[in-house]
Amino acid sequence: MLQPRSKLHFLDSIFTLILLLAFLLFSLLLASTGSLIYQKGADSLNEAYTSHTALSYISEKIRQHDEKDSIFMTELEGCPSLAFREKQNDEEFITYIYYFDGALRELFTRASNNATPQMGSVIVTVPFCTIEETASLPGSTGILLSIRTADQNGVEQSILVHASSAN
Repeated sequence: MLQPRSKLHFLDSIFTLILLLAFLLFSLLLASTGSLIYQKGADSLNEAYTSHTALSYISEKIRQHDEKDSIFMTELEGCPSLAFREKQNDEEFITYIYYFDGALRELFTRASNNATPQMGSVIVTVPFCTIEETASLPGSTGILLSIRTADQNGVEQSILVHASSAN
């Protein structure tokens, strides 16, 4: 009679061990699946964030500098640039915003300095960004700027910003 009991006890132990291993395997599978889903979601949010940040940053700069003769389009060594002119302590400064070397950049310098695109600080890395002056609305003053950018997946976003006091 002792033998069947020990055989039964052995089978109970094996069943418990298999059940524990199945639970462990299921837990690891669930954790890894959850991790992958979270990572994909975070990556997607980061990609959308970069292009949205570029558009928001430029439009906010335009609103901050919307004064007569303070916003204009120019070039930094052939690189199209949106420029903002301002005076501080009777000295004139210019802030340039432009796309160069895979990133949207900003450069704040004295108007008398010889600025180059390499001097700017990276705001955000995006595949492309264009800032163009478009035709203004009939009867309106200022300039209308078209700003386009994309995220890492190539999904484009664009906005139109009107600087009412630019000219």
